Amino acid sequence: MVILGKIIALTISILTLRQLWLANRKTKLEIKKLELEIKKLRRGG
Repeated sequence: MVILGKIIALTISILTLRQLWLANRKTKLEIKKLELEIKKLRRGG
């Protein structure tokens, strides 16, 4: 029973880390997009 609890806890932490990683990747992509928009605006659109 204790082993099962540890496995569940491990699974939850892995899924949480994965969610954080995906959110981080999405944020980086959005920042890149914004930087490109700013460059376009500076060039005069």
